[in-house]
Amino acid sequence: MKQTKFLEKEDVVLRPVEKDDAEFLQETVLEPEVRNTIGRAPKPTSIEEQKDWIEKNRKDDDLAQFLIEYKGEKAGNMTLHGLETDYRRGEFGISIYPDFQGKGIGTKSVKLIVKYAFETLNLHKVKGGYLEHNSASKRVMEKAGFREEGTGRDFKYVDGEWKDVIWMSILEDEYHE
Repeated sequence: MKQTKFLEKEDVVLRPVEKDDAEFLQETVLEPEVRNTIGRAPKPTSIEEQKDWIEKNRKDDDLAQFLIEYKGEKAGNMTLHGLETDYRRGEFGISIYPDFQGKGIGTKSVKLIVKYAFETLNLHKVKGGYLEHNSASKRVMEKAGFREEGTGRDFKYVDGEWKDVIWMSILEDEYHE
């Protein structure tokens, strides 16, 4: 099946998630380094559950889901969710498979999703959060123009302890500067 490119920046492509991506998404979610950064409980996930998640999200008008490819390989996934058209805002989430971390893929992907949010969806604000111990996500958001907005205390329970989330956002006028 030929995959459709949706957004592209140099060697990074964001494309719609397809059901045949379920195995990769399962591997990513079950990867301890990824779970640690997103704060997801380490519960087993089947391929069928991943396919159901893909299909459910495809029908959700308040969510856009993307697979991140780097030089033609599956490298991660990203969502733009919580889309509130009345207030022109949304929130993004991103996961990069450990083999692809540290290559600038996250930064390019976030810049692409921000461009899509402001130039295509006409949003006013995009926000994202990172768990306090995830300095890589902080750097990615800063490189994409995000500014710190506040802290959600004890937001997620990760590896036996509560972690704060640091919220960051970018406004449309900041993007256009």
